[in-house]
Amino acid sequence: MKTKWYFFFLTTVAVSAIIYAFLGFKGDGPEEIGVLMIGENRHEKFTGLEKGLKDLGYSGKEIHFTVKNADDDEKLLDKQIDDLLKNEPDLIVTLGGIESLRLKEKLDKEKIKIPVVFAGIAAPKELCLIKDYKSPGGIFTGINNYHASISGKRLEMLTSLVPKTERVHVIYDSKIDVSNLSLKETRIAAQALGVEISPCDASSKECLDTLWKTVKDEEAILILPSFRIESLTDDIVRLTEEKKIPAMGLYDFEAEKGLLASYGSSFHSQGYQAARFVSLILQGNKPGELPVELPDGIRFVINQQTKDALGVKYNDDLLKLAELIHPEVQGGRSQ
Repeated sequence: MKTKWYFFFLTTVAVSAIIYAFLGFKGDGPEEIGVLMIGENRHEKFTGLEKGLKDLGYSGKEIHFTVKNADDDEKLLDKQIDDLLKNEPDLIVTLGGIESLRLKEKLDKEKIKIPVVFAGIAAPKELCLIKDYKSPGGIFTGINNYHASISGKRLEMLTSLVPKTERVHVIYDSKIDVSNLSLKETRIAAQALGVEISPCDASSKECLDTLWKTVKDEEAILILPSFRIESLTDDIVRLTEEKKIPAMGLYDFEAEKGLLASYGSSFHSQGYQAARFVSLILQGNKPGELPVELPDGIRFVINQQTKDALGVKYNDDLLKLAELIHPEVQGGRSQ
Protein backbone atom coordinates (compact mmCIF):
# COMPACT_ATOMS: atom_id res chain seq x y z
CA MET A 1 0.00 0.00 0.00
CA LYS A 2 2.83 2.39 0.93
CA THR A 3 4.48 1.65 -2.41
CA LYS A 4 1.33 2.68 -4.30
CA TRP A 5 1.10 5.98 -2.38
CA TYR A 6 4.78 6.60 -3.02
CA PHE A 7 4.36 6.23 -6.78
CA PHE A 8 1.18 8.33 -6.65
CA PHE A 9 3.12 11.09 -4.89
CA LEU A 10 5.93 10.99 -7.44
CA THR A 11 3.44 11.09 -10.31
CA THR A 12 1.64 14.08 -8.79
CA VAL A 13 4.91 15.98 -8.34
CA ALA A 14 6.00 15.21 -11.91
CA VAL A 15 2.66 16.28 -13.41
CA SER A 16 2.66 19.49 -11.32
CA ALA A 17 6.17 20.30 -12.48
CA ILE A 18 5.12 19.85 -16.12
CA ILE A 19 2.05 22.05 -15.66
CA TYR A 20 4.06 24.79 -13.91
CA ALA A 21 6.69 24.69 -16.62
CA PHE A 22 4.05 24.87 -19.35
CA LEU A 23 2.21 27.77 -17.72
CA GLY A 24 5.40 29.66 -16.95
CA PHE A 25 5.20 29.65 -13.16
CA LYS A 26 8.57 30.25 -11.52
CA GLY A 27 7.95 29.13 -7.96
CA ASP A 28 8.32 31.13 -4.75
CA GLY A 29 11.60 32.89 -5.54
CA PRO A 30 11.75 36.66 -6.10
CA GLU A 31 11.59 38.15 -9.57
CA GLU A 32 15.09 39.08 -10.72
CA ILE A 33 15.26 42.64 -12.04
CA GLY A 34 18.45 44.00 -13.57
CA VAL A 35 19.07 47.76 -13.44
CA LEU A 36 21.53 49.58 -15.69
CA MET A 37 22.78 53.10 -14.91
CA ILE A 38 25.64 54.91 -16.61
CA GLY A 39 26.52 56.97 -13.54
CA GLU A 40 25.65 57.93 -9.98
CA ASN A 41 23.65 60.99 -11.08
CA ARG A 42 20.90 58.61 -12.23
CA HIS A 43 20.63 56.79 -8.93
CA GLU A 44 17.62 58.97 -8.08
CA LYS A 45 15.73 57.14 -10.84
CA PHE A 46 16.40 53.87 -9.06
CA THR A 47 15.20 55.40 -5.79
CA GLY A 48 11.98 56.40 -7.55
CA LEU A 49 11.62 52.91 -9.04
CA GLU A 50 11.98 51.29 -5.61
CA LYS A 51 9.45 53.69 -4.08
CA GLY A 52 6.99 53.13 -6.92
CA LEU A 53 7.12 49.35 -6.61
CA LYS A 54 6.79 49.57 -2.84
CA ASP A 55 3.70 51.75 -3.22
CA LEU A 56 2.31 49.17 -5.65
CA GLY A 57 2.61 46.54 -2.94
CA TYR A 58 5.87 44.79 -3.85
CA SER A 59 8.24 43.73 -1.11
CA GLY A 60 11.86 42.61 -0.99
CA LYS A 61 10.68 39.03 -0.88
CA GLU A 62 9.01 39.38 -4.27
CA ILE A 63 11.68 41.37 -6.11
CA HIS A 64 15.46 41.21 -6.15
CA PHE A 65 17.47 43.97 -7.85
CA THR A 66 20.87 43.58 -9.46
CA VAL A 67 22.11 47.13 -9.98
CA LYS A 68 24.97 47.91 -12.35
CA ASN A 69 26.51 51.39 -12.04
CA ALA A 70 29.14 52.13 -14.71
CA ASP A 71 30.49 55.30 -13.04
CA ASP A 72 30.27 57.24 -16.32
CA ASP A 73 32.52 54.69 -18.07
CA GLU A 74 31.08 53.48 -21.40
CA LYS A 75 33.44 50.51 -21.63
CA LEU A 76 32.51 49.41 -18.13
CA LEU A 77 28.84 49.73 -19.08
CA ASP A 78 29.32 47.25 -21.93
CA LYS A 79 31.00 44.78 -19.58
CA GLN A 80 28.26 45.17 -17.00
CA ILE A 81 25.61 44.47 -19.63
CA ASP A 82 27.39 41.20 -20.46
CA ASP A 83 27.57 40.29 -16.77
CA LEU A 84 23.92 41.12 -16.22
CA LEU A 85 22.74 39.03 -19.17
CA LYS A 86 24.69 36.03 -17.90
CA ASN A 87 22.46 36.11 -14.82
CA GLU A 88 19.35 35.87 -17.05
CA PRO A 89 17.14 38.40 -15.21
CA ASP A 90 13.37 38.29 -15.66
CA LEU A 91 13.29 41.96 -16.61
CA ILE A 92 15.74 44.83 -17.12
CA VAL A 93 15.22 48.50 -16.27
CA THR A 94 17.46 51.00 -18.07
CA LEU A 95 17.90 54.43 -16.49
CA GLY A 96 18.73 56.41 -19.62
CA GLY A 97 19.38 56.54 -23.34
CA ILE A 98 22.92 55.21 -23.56
CA GLU A 99 22.04 52.29 -21.27
CA SER A 100 19.04 51.43 -23.45
CA LEU A 101 20.90 51.66 -26.76
CA ARG A 102 23.90 49.63 -25.62
CA LEU A 103 21.60 46.98 -24.16
CA LYS A 104 19.52 46.78 -27.35
CA GLU A 105 22.68 46.33 -29.42
CA LYS A 106 23.73 43.39 -27.25
CA LEU A 107 20.25 41.82 -27.13
CA ASP A 108 19.91 42.05 -30.91
CA LYS A 109 23.35 40.55 -31.45
CA GLU A 110 22.76 37.65 -29.09
CA LYS A 111 19.07 37.27 -30.07
CA ILE A 112 18.04 37.49 -26.43
CA LYS A 113 14.42 38.26 -25.56
CA ILE A 114 14.18 39.87 -22.11
CA PRO A 115 11.54 42.54 -21.36
CA VAL A 116 13.07 46.01 -20.95
CA VAL A 117 11.56 49.09 -19.30
CA PHE A 118 13.33 52.38 -19.98
CA ALA A 119 12.85 54.69 -17.00
CA GLY A 120 12.93 57.94 -18.92
CA ILE A 121 14.70 58.49 -22.23
CA ALA A 122 14.23 61.06 -24.98
CA ALA A 123 12.87 60.16 -28.43
CA PRO A 124 12.74 56.33 -28.12
CA LYS A 125 11.04 55.99 -31.53
CA GLU A 126 13.65 58.13 -33.26
CA LEU A 127 16.34 56.02 -31.60
CA CYS A 128 14.67 52.88 -33.03
CA LEU A 129 14.02 51.34 -29.62
CA ILE A 130 10.31 51.07 -30.43
CA LYS A 131 8.20 50.97 -33.57
CA ASP A 132 5.37 53.20 -32.36
CA TYR A 133 4.43 55.00 -29.17
CA LYS A 134 0.99 53.40 -28.89
CA SER A 135 2.16 49.92 -29.91
CA PRO A 136 5.90 49.71 -29.22
CA GLY A 137 6.31 46.14 -30.50
CA GLY A 138 9.35 44.11 -29.50
CA ILE A 139 10.67 43.99 -25.94
CA PHE A 140 11.10 47.69 -25.02
CA THR A 141 8.62 50.09 -23.43
CA GLY A 142 8.65 52.77 -20.76
CA ILE A 143 8.77 56.55 -20.30
CA ASN A 144 9.54 59.09 -23.01
CA ASN A 145 10.85 61.94 -20.85
CA TYR A 146 10.27 64.36 -23.75
CA HIS A 147 13.58 66.12 -23.11
CA ALA A 148 14.61 66.34 -26.76
CA SER A 149 11.25 67.72 -27.88
CA ILE A 150 11.17 70.51 -25.27
CA SER A 151 14.73 71.71 -25.86
CA GLY A 152 13.38 74.60 -27.91
CA LYS A 153 10.92 75.40 -25.13
CA ARG A 154 13.79 75.57 -22.65
CA LEU A 155 15.56 78.09 -24.86
CA GLU A 156 12.40 80.18 -25.05
CA MET A 157 11.91 80.06 -21.27
CA LEU A 158 15.54 80.95 -20.58
CA THR A 159 15.57 83.97 -22.84
CA SER A 160 12.14 85.05 -21.59
CA LEU A 161 13.22 84.66 -17.95
CA VAL A 162 16.31 86.80 -18.56
CA PRO A 163 15.14 89.21 -21.30
CA LYS A 164 18.50 90.95 -21.83
CA THR A 165 20.21 87.72 -22.93
CA GLU A 166 22.14 88.46 -26.12
CA ARG A 167 23.62 85.02 -26.80
CA VAL A 168 23.10 81.50 -25.45
CA HIS A 169 25.92 78.95 -25.23
CA VAL A 170 24.34 75.54 -25.85
CA ILE A 171 26.18 72.61 -24.26
CA TYR A 172 25.48 69.41 -26.18
CA ASP A 173 27.22 66.08 -26.85
CA SER A 174 27.96 65.18 -30.48
CA LYS A 175 28.50 61.52 -29.52
CA ILE A 176 24.96 61.13 -28.15
CA ASP A 177 22.12 60.86 -30.67
CA VAL A 178 19.53 62.41 -28.38
CA SER A 179 21.79 65.37 -27.73
CA ASN A 180 22.17 65.93 -31.47
CA LEU A 181 18.38 65.74 -31.90
CA SER A 182 17.99 68.26 -29.09
CA LEU A 183 20.47 70.62 -30.73
CA LYS A 184 18.45 70.43 -33.93
CA GLU A 185 15.29 71.38 -32.02
CA THR A 186 17.18 74.20 -30.32
CA ARG A 187 18.43 75.61 -33.64
CA ILE A 188 14.88 75.67 -35.00
CA ALA A 189 13.63 77.48 -31.90
CA ALA A 190 16.56 79.94 -31.96
CA GLN A 191 15.74 80.90 -35.53
CA ALA A 192 12.07 81.43 -34.70
CA LEU A 193 12.93 83.45 -31.58
CA GLY A 194 15.68 85.47 -33.23
CA VAL A 195 18.17 84.30 -30.60
CA GLU A 196 21.88 83.82 -31.27
CA ILE A 197 23.21 80.49 -30.05
CA SER A 198 26.74 79.12 -29.82
CA PRO A 199 27.00 75.29 -29.55
CA CYS A 200 29.68 73.82 -27.29
CA ASP A 201 30.45 70.10 -27.71
CA ALA A 202 30.89 68.46 -24.30
CA SER A 203 32.46 65.38 -25.88
CA SER A 204 35.55 67.57 -26.34
CA LYS A 205 37.65 68.41 -23.29
CA GLU A 206 38.06 71.94 -24.65
CA CYS A 207 34.34 72.75 -24.32
CA LEU A 208 34.30 74.09 -20.76
CA ASP A 209 37.78 75.62 -21.13
CA THR A 210 36.47 77.59 -24.10
CA LEU A 211 33.42 78.73 -22.15
CA TRP A 212 35.59 79.95 -19.28
CA LYS A 213 37.45 82.15 -21.76
CA THR A 214 34.62 83.34 -23.99
CA VAL A 215 31.41 83.68 -21.95
CA LYS A 216 30.45 87.32 -21.32
CA ASP A 217 27.91 89.45 -19.53
CA GLU A 218 24.36 89.29 -20.90
CA GLU A 219 24.96 85.75 -22.16
CA ALA A 220 23.51 82.49 -20.84
CA ILE A 221 23.99 78.72 -20.93
CA LEU A 222 21.50 76.06 -22.04
CA ILE A 223 22.16 72.39 -21.24
CA LEU A 224 21.03 69.55 -23.51
CA PRO A 225 20.65 65.81 -22.66
CA SER A 226 23.76 63.65 -22.21
CA PHE A 227 25.18 61.51 -19.41
CA ARG A 228 28.53 63.15 -20.09
CA ILE A 229 27.07 66.60 -19.46
CA GLU A 230 25.35 65.33 -16.30
CA SER A 231 28.77 64.33 -14.97
CA LEU A 232 30.01 67.90 -15.59
CA THR A 233 27.24 69.54 -13.54
CA ASP A 234 29.51 70.65 -10.69
CA ASP A 235 31.99 72.19 -13.15
CA ILE A 236 29.22 74.02 -15.00
CA VAL A 237 27.83 75.33 -11.71
CA ARG A 238 31.26 76.71 -10.74
CA LEU A 239 31.51 78.42 -14.13
CA THR A 240 28.10 80.06 -13.85
CA GLU A 241 28.73 81.17 -10.26
CA GLU A 242 32.08 82.78 -11.01
CA LYS A 243 30.99 84.40 -14.26
CA LYS A 244 27.51 85.24 -12.89
CA ILE A 245 25.84 83.68 -15.91
CA PRO A 246 22.25 82.34 -15.88
CA ALA A 247 21.90 78.71 -16.97
CA MET A 248 18.93 76.45 -17.75
CA GLY A 249 19.20 72.73 -17.08
CA LEU A 250 16.93 69.72 -17.56
CA TYR A 251 16.68 68.30 -14.06
CA ASP A 252 15.81 69.67 -10.64
CA PHE A 253 19.09 68.36 -9.20
CA GLU A 254 20.97 70.74 -11.52
CA ALA A 255 19.08 73.71 -10.12
CA GLU A 256 19.58 72.38 -6.60
CA LYS A 257 23.33 72.29 -7.19
CA GLY A 258 23.35 75.93 -8.27
CA LEU A 259 22.12 76.48 -11.82
CA LEU A 260 19.54 79.25 -12.12
CA ALA A 261 16.74 77.07 -13.46
CA SER A 262 15.65 73.70 -14.83
CA TYR A 263 12.68 72.53 -16.84
CA GLY A 264 11.81 68.87 -17.20
CA SER A 265 10.67 65.74 -15.42
CA SER A 266 12.75 64.79 -12.39
CA PHE A 267 14.81 61.61 -12.20
CA HIS A 268 12.80 60.45 -9.21
CA SER A 269 9.45 60.87 -10.95
CA GLN A 270 10.67 59.02 -14.05
CA GLY A 271 11.76 56.06 -11.96
CA TYR A 272 8.53 56.13 -9.95
CA GLN A 273 6.43 56.15 -13.13
CA ALA A 274 8.46 53.30 -14.64
CA ALA A 275 7.44 51.10 -11.70
CA ARG A 276 3.96 50.77 -13.21
CA PHE A 277 5.45 49.22 -16.35
CA VAL A 278 7.54 46.81 -14.29
CA SER A 279 4.46 45.74 -12.37
CA LEU A 280 2.39 45.21 -15.51
CA ILE A 281 5.09 43.08 -17.12
CA LEU A 282 5.57 41.00 -13.98
CA GLN A 283 1.83 40.35 -14.10
CA GLY A 284 2.20 38.85 -17.57
CA ASN A 285 1.72 41.79 -19.95
CA LYS A 286 3.97 42.01 -22.99
CA PRO A 287 6.14 45.15 -23.21
CA GLY A 288 5.40 45.53 -26.93
CA GLU A 289 1.71 45.95 -26.12
CA LEU A 290 2.17 48.61 -23.40
CA PRO A 291 2.01 52.15 -24.85
CA VAL A 292 4.97 54.40 -24.07
CA GLU A 293 4.00 57.19 -21.70
CA LEU A 294 4.97 60.85 -21.43
CA PRO A 295 6.09 62.13 -18.01
CA ASP A 296 3.47 62.42 -15.29
CA GLY A 297 4.74 65.92 -14.61
CA ILE A 298 7.15 68.64 -15.79
CA ARG A 299 8.82 70.90 -13.21
CA PHE A 300 9.97 74.46 -13.81
CA VAL A 301 12.40 75.08 -10.96
CA ILE A 302 14.37 78.20 -10.02
CA ASN A 303 17.12 78.30 -7.40
CA GLN A 304 16.26 81.28 -5.19
CA GLN A 305 19.85 81.85 -4.03
CA THR A 306 21.26 81.77 -7.56
CA LYS A 307 18.49 84.08 -8.74
CA ASP A 308 19.41 86.66 -6.08
CA ALA A 309 23.17 86.28 -6.59
CA LEU A 310 23.21 86.83 -10.36
CA GLY A 311 21.91 90.36 -10.10
CA VAL A 312 20.16 90.39 -13.48
CA LYS A 313 16.72 91.63 -14.48
CA TYR A 314 14.07 88.89 -14.61
CA ASN A 315 10.66 88.50 -16.18
CA ASP A 316 8.38 88.76 -13.13
CA ASP A 317 5.46 87.07 -14.89
CA LEU A 318 7.60 83.98 -15.61
CA LEU A 319 8.99 83.98 -12.08
CA LYS A 320 5.45 83.58 -10.77
CA LEU A 321 5.10 80.33 -12.74
CA ALA A 322 8.27 78.79 -11.30
CA GLU A 323 8.77 76.60 -8.27
CA LEU A 324 11.34 78.44 -6.13
CA ILE A 325 13.66 76.15 -4.21
CA HIS A 326 16.02 76.83 -1.32
CA PRO A 327 18.58 73.99 -1.37
CA GLU A 328 20.43 75.04 1.80
CA VAL A 329 17.12 75.01 3.69
CA GLN A 330 15.83 71.76 2.22
CA GLY A 331 19.06 69.91 2.89
CA GLY A 332 18.37 67.45 0.08
CA ARG A 333 16.82 66.89 -3.28
CA SER A 334 13.27 67.77 -4.13
CA GLN A 335 11.17 64.96 -5.49
